[in-house]
Amino acid sequence: MRLQRRLVTLTISGLLASTISISPAYADGVPNYPGSSALQTGAENSSVKRMQAALIELGYDIPVANGKYGPATTRAVSRFYAENDDYVDGTSVGPIGWNEIFIALEEQRAANRSEKEYDEATAEEVAAQLNPEQAATLIPEGQRGKQPARGTSSRKLPYKMPVIGEISAVYNQKGRRWAGRRHDGIDIRAPRGTVIKAVVEGKVIFAGWKKAYGRLIIMEHSDGTTSWYAHMSKRIAKKGDYLQVGDKIGLVGASGHTTGSHLHFETHNANDEKINPVTWLQTRAWKIEPAKETTDPAAQTPAEPVVEEK
Repeated sequence: MRLQRRLVTLTISGLLASTISISPAYADGVPNYPGSSALQTGAENSSVKRMQAALIELGYDIPVANGKYGPATTRAVSRFYAENDDYVDGTSVGPIGWNEIFIALEEQRAANRSEKEYDEATAEEVAAQLNPEQAATLIPEGQRGKQPARGTSSRKLPYKMPVIGEISAVYNQKGRRWAGRRHDGIDIRAPRGTVIKAVVEGKVIFAGWKKAYGRLIIMEHSDGTTSWYAHMSKRIAKKGDYLQVGDKIGLVGASGHTTGSHLHFETHNANDEKINPVTWLQTRAWKIEPAKETTDPAAQTPAEPVVEEK
């Protein structure tokens, strides 16, 4: 089992730590194990609270870090063990599990730091992924390829989104709840039944059920790229339909592998490889139209940009 195999790694790490310095992140990220009596069902102490806070940050369903090792904590620990190939009941946490939790937390924080560094990359580095004409005329340097902040309303983004709601997960976000430990799209949390609309015209090439995606519709666009709309409660568009911007695709739901009502929006290139949905949207669904050049020599300035009415 993976947790048991980690024992060898942790033992070696402990031996190495006695002779060489280890990284501050690892040293700070893995606190000393408090002992089995402090980490079992019914216990109430600061170590339980610290572990609960780590599990909550990792995405496990514990309402609050209150230091009480109760049913919610037991379920979260059981799920953590299961996702690490060690099927135990979660009523206690040993030294291997304790270290695994905090190593996973440090790995997630490192991934988030890396993601932030990517978001802050220079405009030249990110613009290489975009249509040069679009990048030059439409997209401000600070927005090129940048993931929206989690918690942002989709209404406030400078590009159209297929549903009105709150950004709850972004592209390439790290997390144990996703296959491959990376998120392949953007999640928009919205009440069940919220209408999903097309933001780019295209043809529906799939309308059905696909394992983890649940009720899914896939649209193909003129350049061969595809957009995916998953977890719907109801599909409105049908295979073969050609949708214009604003046409209804379906309704938000929680079908497939999900813990709540939201739309999972994903994009693929013409080779069916997953790509950054922000880049795709920015070059196709930007809310401000480019200024149009005029051939009238009497014109002093280009036409004003047109902002889409809401």
